[in-house]
Amino acid sequence: MCKMLKQPLERMTDADGNNPGVQPISTNANRVSWQGQVIHLSGRQWQPYDDGSWLVVFMESHSRYCMILSYPAKPEWELVQQDFYNHWKLHAIAWLRANRFIRNDDHGMQVLDNIEHYFEQTKVHSFRNLDRSIGAHIAEVQHYLHSLLDDHKPRDFDSDEAWELSMFINQQPRKIKGQRSKKHQFIPVDRFIDDVLYRFASGICDQHFPNIKSGDFPCPYPQKPVLRLLK
Repeated sequence: MCKMLKQPLERMTDADGNNPGVQPISTNANRVSWQGQVIHLSGRQWQPYDDGSWLVVFMESHSRYCMILSYPAKPEWELVQQDFYNHWKLHAIAWLRANRFIRNDDHGMQVLDNIEHYFEQTKVHSFRNLDRSIGAHIAEVQHYLHSLLDDHKPRDFDSDEAWELSMFINQQPRKIKGQRSKKHQFIPVDRFIDDVLYRFASGICDQHFPNIKSGDFPCPYPQKPVLRLLK
């Protein structure tokens, strides 16, 4: 994606300054990490759908939830950033409505306000980096895309098609690394919803959780360690 957008972003390194640009990324209670990669519908492998359009796939590190953005021509960096936030918002609202966490207009406005506040207050860091474990999952998106094109033969792959493919992929089970049994599988959208509830849905919860402020949802990640002042 950095090559497509011609962005000279800093490469991530480990604690010793080694292995630039190939670092694992993670999401926790205080940070959300997304990886963006590009699928260019060009070349023999995409015939007869090689119309030169560009797909930007964003995948969140913990849930493996993906958002697919479709562009008929190579986009600019500013547009991709704006579309990323808009899609994150749209996906979050869509799933909360579908699962009836948003039950009325007031709930919807509260969540939208929370999202906008989060976007305004959160400091963003952008790096040129490839977490290979996420890259492997994004590679699977290409296989789903090939299947869609071969089976349904759409006249073109536009934003609506990209949305529908995202919805389908995010409901497919994924395996926890190193585990093969079904009990070690997870559904990306389930993890995505848990994160959205914690991060964006404060004030609309009608349940009570221990040690959680009334109206809020629990954090789906291990809490930070409690720091003690040593004297």
